[in-house]
Amino acid sequence: MGNKSSRPQASAASAPMAPSPSGARPTAPSPSDALAQGQVQKAFANDHGDWDSVFESLSSHHYVQEKYGQMLEDLTNAERKVLQARTLVPLQAAAFAKKPASLLAKRSGVLNGYRDFAEKKNIPWRTDAAQLEQRGVAVWEAERAAKKRKLVMPPYYEACYNGPIHSYNSGNGEWMAAFDAPSAYLLVHLHHYPELSAQAAFDALHEELDRQALEVLAETSPARFVRVLDIGCGVGTSTFSTARSLEQLGRIGSITGVDLSDYFVTVAEHLKQVRAGEFNGTVSIDFMHGDGLDLAPCGFADGTLEMVTVSEVTHEMPKKVSEQLFREVARVLAPGGVLAYLDINQAQVLKDSSPGAIAERIATSNEPYFDQFLELDTAAAMRAAGLEVVKDTWPNHKKYATLESSSLRIMVARKNAALSLDTWTGRWALDRRENWLPWLQCLGVPESAHETATKAPDFHQYRVTEDGFYMDHQIPGQSLHLRFSSFIDGTWHESPYKKPTSTQFDEEQKAKIAENVTEWKHEWVAFPTCFESTTKEFPFPGKTFVLRRELIGLDTMKYSVKVTSEDGSLAVENSTAYYKKTSTEPPVSVAIELKERFATGISRSLEWRQEALSKILALAEENMDAISAAQAEDHVSPSAFMGAIMMMKSAVAFYKANLSSWAAAQAKDETLPPFLRTEGDWEVVPEPKGVGLVIAPWNAPVLLCLLPLMGMVAAGNLCVLKPSETAKATSRLIAKLITKYFPGREVLVAEGGPEVVVELINTPVDHILFTGGGSIAKKILALAAKHITPVSLELGGKNPCFVDASDAENLALYVAEIVGTKSYFGGQFCQAHDYCLVHEKVFDQFLELLEEKINALGPRRSCQMINAGHAQRIKAMLAGHEKIARPPLPEGEAEDKVPVTVLVCPDLNSELMKEEVFGPLLPIVKVASAAEAIDFVKGRPKPLVAYCYSQDEAAWAAFRDATSSGNLSINAGPQRMQSNLNVGFGGVGDSGFGYSIWGRAAFDDYSHHKAVFTGKKFAGSAWGAAPPPGKGGGKGKETEDAAKK
Repeated sequence: MGNKSSRPQASAASAPMAPSPSGARPTAPSPSDALAQGQVQKAFANDHGDWDSVFESLSSHHYVQEKYGQMLEDLTNAERKVLQARTLVPLQAAAFAKKPASLLAKRSGVLNGYRDFAEKKNIPWRTDAAQLEQRGVAVWEAERAAKKRKLVMPPYYEACYNGPIHSYNSGNGEWMAAFDAPSAYLLVHLHHYPELSAQAAFDALHEELDRQALEVLAETSPARFVRVLDIGCGVGTSTFSTARSLEQLGRIGSITGVDLSDYFVTVAEHLKQVRAGEFNGTVSIDFMHGDGLDLAPCGFADGTLEMVTVSEVTHEMPKKVSEQLFREVARVLAPGGVLAYLDINQAQVLKDSSPGAIAERIATSNEPYFDQFLELDTAAAMRAAGLEVVKDTWPNHKKYATLESSSLRIMVARKNAALSLDTWTGRWALDRRENWLPWLQCLGVPESAHETATKAPDFHQYRVTEDGFYMDHQIPGQSLHLRFSSFIDGTWHESPYKKPTSTQFDEEQKAKIAENVTEWKHEWVAFPTCFESTTKEFPFPGKTFVLRRELIGLDTMKYSVKVTSEDGSLAVENSTAYYKKTSTEPPVSVAIELKERFATGISRSLEWRQEALSKILALAEENMDAISAAQAEDHVSPSAFMGAIMMMKSAVAFYKANLSSWAAAQAKDETLPPFLRTEGDWEVVPEPKGVGLVIAPWNAPVLLCLLPLMGMVAAGNLCVLKPSETAKATSRLIAKLITKYFPGREVLVAEGGPEVVVELINTPVDHILFTGGGSIAKKILALAAKHITPVSLELGGKNPCFVDASDAENLALYVAEIVGTKSYFGGQFCQAHDYCLVHEKVFDQFLELLEEKINALGPRRSCQMINAGHAQRIKAMLAGHEKIARPPLPEGEAEDKVPVTVLVCPDLNSELMKEEVFGPLLPIVKVASAAEAIDFVKGRPKPLVAYCYSQDEAAWAAFRDATSSGNLSINAGPQRMQSNLNVGFGGVGDSGFGYSIWGRAAFDDYSHHKAVFTGKKFAGSAWGAAPPPGKGGGKGKETEDAAKK
C-alpha cells in the first residue's frame, strides 16, 4: 500500500470539496489558520504569484467563455482551486524538465530543511537514520529478502517505488527513505500537540483515533479481543502507537501492519525488536509485505477483522484506487467492524494553500496524485463500499475549534452488521416521540400532562431469543421499574402492565384508572427485527392495544402504537417512539436479580415459604395435562405426570406440617466443664443460603425441577431453575408456568444450553443442585470451585442388583420389578437396576424368567429414547454383544428406540460394564455367593442405589456393612426408596453427594446452620478478657493449665 510520508506531511482525512458561493475567491489565511499547516504546506507555501488573476484573465477569454463559461460559473471555490492547480501543473512540470538540476535542488533543499527543523524540535533525525544505516547493507538486504513476497505492484505505486516521491529521487524503493521515515513521521504531527514531545504527540494522535474507533466497535462487538490491520503501515510507527493505545484501553488481540514497500516493512520488523520492551504483550504485533488492495494473499479472508486503520495513505493514491481500497477494507471487516481513518483535511488545504503551492506538490512528485485526493469524497466512497460513516471529526479540539482549522481529519466508519437477535441486546433510551397526542387523548390524559407524558425519559433493556424476550423497563418519572420475561409464540398469557404507563403522569388520572389483569401475546412480524405485542381489553374494555417493536438500525428501535375498537375501527394509529441504544451491556443475570430480591428479606418469613410451596403444588395440579403432553412431545418416559403429583402432594403436606419446627432455632447443651462456663445460651439457627440453582435433567424434566424447588423455598431461598435444553417443549412450559405462578419473580427460569449454566454459576449463586451424568458434574464442580459455591450432586451410576438363591415365587417378583422398571422408564432413570449379579444356583431359572417377562411386553419391549442420539449411544454399547442378547434382538428397530434386552455374562471390561447404561439393556453376571457379589460391587465406583434381593438376613447385613452406596434397597424396588420423606436421598463418591430431593434432608442441605452463643454477660477468652478460673471445682496449676488450653 502507499506509505505514509517519509517526511512531514500536511495531515487530514479526505472530504468532499466544500461548496462556496459561485465566483468566490480564496481568502488569505489568517495567522491562527497558519497554525494548522504541517511541514509540507509550509515547505510549498512560497509566493507563487497572483495565479487567481491569471486564471481570471484566461477564463474571461471569449472563446473559453463560449465553450466553458457555464461550467466555470458553477464551480465551487474548492473546485476552482483544483482546476487552477491542474492548469498550472503542466507548466511547472515543463519548467522542471528544462532545468532538472533545479528540481533536484528543490527536493534536496526541502529534505534538508525538514532534517534541520527536526533537530530544532529535539528529533535526532540524522543520528537515528545513521544508526539504522550502520547495521550494514548486507544485513538489511538479508532481512529484506526474508520479508519480501512476490507481488504484482499496482501501477500507481510502481512509479512511487522506483521513481520520485516526497523528497526522494528513488521513492519508497530505497533504504534512505526507510531509514528517515521514523523521524519524519514524528515531525508530521508535532504541531498538533505542541506541548508534547514528538513521540508523545504521535502517540496522542493515534490514541485519539483508536479511542474513537473502539468506542464505535464496542457498540456491536464488546469483546476485549480485537484483530487489527494497519494498511500502509510504513516503518510501523502508526502500528506501534495503535498497539500501545489498544493496551492502554484494556484490549487484547493482534495488529498486523501491511505495506507495499519491502524496505519499509523490513525496518518495521527491526524496530519491533528494538521497541519490544515498550509493550506488555497483550497485543501481538506483526508486519507483512503486501498490497492493501488485495489482502487475500496475505491471509485476510472475508469478515475476519474487527478493525482496520488507514492512516495518511489515500493522499498518495489516485481517486479510483482509494475507492478500491475502501471496498477491500469492507470485505475483510467482520460485520460491526470499524475502519479508523486519518488523512489530510482537504477543506483546510484548499482554504490555506495557493493553487501554485498545490501544483508544485504535484509537479515535483511530492504527492503526484494530490489533485485527485482533493476531489475524493471520502464519506461517499466509504458508503459506496458498504461502510456507515459514524464519526467525522478532527484531533485535539482544545487547539482546533473547527474541522476547517485542523490539517487532519478523523473518520470512523462501520461495516453494517446484519440486524440479528443480538442487536436487541443492551440498554435503550427514549430519543423522541412522534404523533403521541392521539395516544394520550385516547387515554384521556389531561392536556396539562401532555408535555410531561411526551418527553418523559424512558429506559429499556432487552435480551431477545427466537421464542421469547426479557425486558427491564424503567420510567423514573413514575418510579416504575418492571422486570419480566415473555414469550414470542402467539399464545396468550398475563401481562405485567396493569395500567397504561402514559396515564401515570397525572395524579387525577392515576387514581381514576384502576389496575386490571390483562392478557397479551407476542408474534414475529419479520424475524428477527420486528415483533408485535397485542393486549386484550387494554387500555380500556372493548379496546385492543397493539405495540410493534422494530429494529431500524444497529442502534435505533421504533415503537409503533395502534389501538382498535371492537368494531375494528382505529382509535389510535401511528403514534411512534424512537429509542437509541446506549450500551450493548446485556440485562443482569437472573441470578443477580434474585440476589437483589433476596437481600430485601422477602423469603425469610414462614408465611412466604408456605405460600411458595402452595404455588408449586398448584402449578403441578392445575397443569397436569399440559405437563404430560409436553413430556410426551419430548419423548420423556413415562410422560404421564399424575403419579408425580401424588408424590408432590405428600411432600408439600410434609413440609407444611414440619416447617415451623425445622426453621426454629434449636437449643444446644453446653459441653464445657462447669468451672469454665459463663452464663449464656447456645442455639443453632437454620438460615437460607440465598439464591439456589437447580440444573434439571431431561429424564424427569418437571419433577426434578419442582421437587428440589420445594426444598429450596422451604429453606427460604429464592431459586433459578435451569431445565434441560434436550426437553425443549417441557423447558418452555416450565418457563411459562413459573412466570405465571411466581409473578413476583422470586423463582425464575433460565432456558438454554451450557453457556447459560456457566453464566449462572459465575454470577455466582449460593447453592447448586445438578442432576445428571458424572462427566458434566466434574465441569460443574470446577466452575463452582472458582467461587467456593456449595454443590449437591445427584448422579446415578451403575446400580447393582444382587439376586440371591430364592424360591420361584420370589424370583418372579424380582424379575417383574426389574423388567417393569426397565420398560416403564426405558432404563432412563437414575435408580434403575443397571446390572444384576445372580447366584449361580438360580442363574438359568432367573434368565428364563427374564426372557418370558420381556417377551410378554410385546410392542412395549421397544422403548422410546429421549432422542436418536441417546438411542445411538445405547446401541453402540450393545454392538458386539448380539450373540449374548436375550431375547434375540428384533429387526428393523426405529433409530430412536431400543428394545429391553438381557445381555448374558458380557465381557467385564467392555463399556457395557464400565459405563452407566441409562437405557433398557440389562447385563447379568453369574456369582457363586453373596460374598462374591459384595466383592464385585466394592471393586467398582460407588452407585446411587444398590439392590439386594435375598431371603437371607446374613446377606442383608453383609451388604449393609460391607458395601458403600448412596442408598441400599433390600428386597424393595426404586419406588419404595422414594416414599419416606423423613429419609434423605443422595449419592456417595461417583454417584454424587448431598440430599437435595425432598424432606428434612433437603431443607438442611439448602440451609446454613448458624451456631449462635448469647452471653448473659461478656464471655471472654483465656488469652483475652476471661478472668482466671474460680476457686473450687479444680485448683492449682492444673486449673490454670486447663484455662490456658
